[in-house]
Amino acid sequence: MLHESIRPGSEKARIWQICDELFAERGVIPTGREVADIYVSEGGNEGTGFTQYSHWKKALAEEQATGAGKTVDPIEPGSVDFRALNVTADGALLLPADIRRAMALDKDGRVTVQVRDGELVVISPMAAVRRLQKKAQELGPGSRLASDELIAERRAEALRE
Repeated sequence: MLHESIRPGSEKARIWQICDELFAERGVIPTGREVADIYVSEGGNEGTGFTQYSHWKKALAEEQATGAGKTVDPIEPGSVDFRALNVTADGALLLPADIRRAMALDKDGRVTVQVRDGELVVISPMAAVRRLQKKAQELGPGSRLASDELIAERRAEALRE
């Protein structure tokens, strides 16, 4: 995905190449830390690694949103049955594509985790938003907003004074 504006052999080109390779290899966006660590191990500057990683990530997001005339459909969480996965010795857990789709996991791969009684609970931001939207719908359109109630109380107090 190296763009024409990048000078071949430049620091920027190398960092973007690292990003592209990790992304192609794993199918998920690498973290800035991973990219910077690789770049630093090759003698590069950590700050430059993080800066160019953020530029690469922004360019990737723009390309994915506008690329090939595709429109982005809202992501809806789904379900996948239990299955065995392996956790590597360093604690990494690779989630297959169908599980990532069911989690409504966006391209940046961010999740929130919790351990409840030894069980790992992982939720994507989109799944959390959908959960909150569902709870809000359960309140129903007839529900009054707390802010409206507060304003009404304050006006009543002002009239009494």
